[in-house]
Amino acid sequence: MKDWLGRDVSGGKGNDFSGANFDAQPTIDYMRGKGIEDFKAQMRKGFARPNLFRVDISTVSTDKAAKYRMSCFQAQIPGVSLSTTDKDIGFRSVAYQKLFSDMTLGFYVSSGLEEVQFWQSWIDSIVSSKTNHFKLPKDYYGSINVTQISRTGGPSGEWTFHDAYPKAVDPIALDYGTNDAIMTMATTITYRYYTHRYLDEQTATAIAADVTTKSKSDFRNVTSELRGMLEPSQGNAGGASLTDLGPSSKYAGGGDMGPDEF
Repeated sequence: MKDWLGRDVSGGKGNDFSGANFDAQPTIDYMRGKGIEDFKAQMRKGFARPNLFRVDISTVSTDKAAKYRMSCFQAQIPGVSLSTTDKDIGFRSVAYQKLFSDMTLGFYVSSGLEEVQFWQSWIDSIVSSKTNHFKLPKDYYGSINVTQISRTGGPSGEWTFHDAYPKAVDPIALDYGTNDAIMTMATTITYRYYTHRYLDEQTATAIAADVTTKSKSDFRNVTSELRGMLEPSQGNAGGASLTDLGPSSKYAGGGDMGPDEF
């Protein structure tokens, strides 16, 4: 008798892979479900894409929500860990605290440095740069939503960060040798806890039309603002046309929270 590798086996029972007392049947069962077609059947809905997401920040003015949402190019689905005691005499450890890791948001910076001003002003609203006095937490807390978008166009998961505020604004390097590059910035967000919910494929598909409509509306607003800024310069410098811009452009990003709105 031959096994699946062509080795001579006795056909008897046992776990001896050298040939003696080896049963070929368990090997056949072990290999079942390992083919590419089996894998495709299990993953028939496809894979999640890390570049399909949206970030919204609370107390956002409607006219700036689209700008910050699309300029946010980096976020994270939060992690969580547990603090545990040392092993006791019975080799047991007990969980006693849940720990939430900080989150980093990355933004493209516009020519007016509005994004830098926004986050630094939020920190200035927490502690006065003149008196070094701190405000009460309820006066500077906010909330941040991170939504994962499925390939059907609707959200497949949503994470809400409660009692969130910026912990740090990373320095931005300026360099003469950096050409043809876009300035970016990163801010570290800390929060008290987060809640999450997951949407099945049917629910995501059902609300995909609403998400698409909102995205088109946001893009029209931004396109209108950009056209107003570029039209005066197009007559002199032949600026780029915005006619090719459309809602199919792939953007993902966050909301806006002005420092005056705390």
